[in-house]
Amino acid sequence: MRELFLTASVRDSDFQMACAVLQGLTWMTARQSIHRILFFHGQPQPRPLKNTRAFQTSRFVPLWKELSNQLARSSYVLQIAYEVVPDRDFGKENTMEFNALPGTLRWIDLPDPLRDTPVTSRKKIEIPDQTQLPMALDDNGFRYKNEVIQESCSFVRDNVEFVFSRYYHLPDSPSGPVASLPAFADLRPLDPAQKWVLNVKLNVLDDSQPDKVKKAMEELLNVKAELDKIFDFRAIDRRVFDTRIAPPPVIPGRG
Repeated sequence: MRELFLTASVRDSDFQMACAVLQGLTWMTARQSIHRILFFHGQPQPRPLKNTRAFQTSRFVPLWKELSNQLARSSYVLQIAYEVVPDRDFGKENTMEFNALPGTLRWIDLPDPLRDTPVTSRKKIEIPDQTQLPMALDDNGFRYKNEVIQESCSFVRDNVEFVFSRYYHLPDSPSGPVASLPAFADLRPLDPAQKWVLNVKLNVLDDSQPDKVKKAMEELLNVKAELDKIFDFRAIDRRVFDTRIAPPPVIPGRG
């Protein structure tokens, strides 16, 4: 799958107005969601997924195989996203049993180089509704890195998704995810200015056909032209989105 998106930042003081604009554009009320996102660090050397006990019966085996092929090419940081609810999961001393809960595994490649366009284009694999995801990654040598909370408000028009996102720190816990989440109101935004990031997104499921990717690119540029007087869409340095892990340096042998 290929993901294409535009990016703009929105000040917190302008957020309600921005939501009102998109509500009028899409004729829908925003879908609000909160996700707990765990990051897992791959091996220094690229290697495919060899231990399959956690996903060999998954209905998404082709996606797992595609992920394995990508990991054989380069090592990456992967994400697991779990939807959480403020009234149930925050400030309640609850412990989430991640292996028992369905989550979404995400792999995101380095975006293509920008060619005079504000549209970011990158390959992506999402494997939804999977249990035992931490176990699957642990079995294959991935190690917990860190976690964040993502707050989102999304709108949809036809195939185009408009997503406002903001991210929050969680207490440091190097050995694994925090045992229980603090109250949502106590979370500290990653961005001190508390801005929201707006992404206007399209997914091309079959990215082997350049015409489909080109059509999606043109559709996003049309949306940009439609909203240019309201949102400042800008090209983003693709290195910001780089999840690859650099291989260890090769030390020449001594003669």
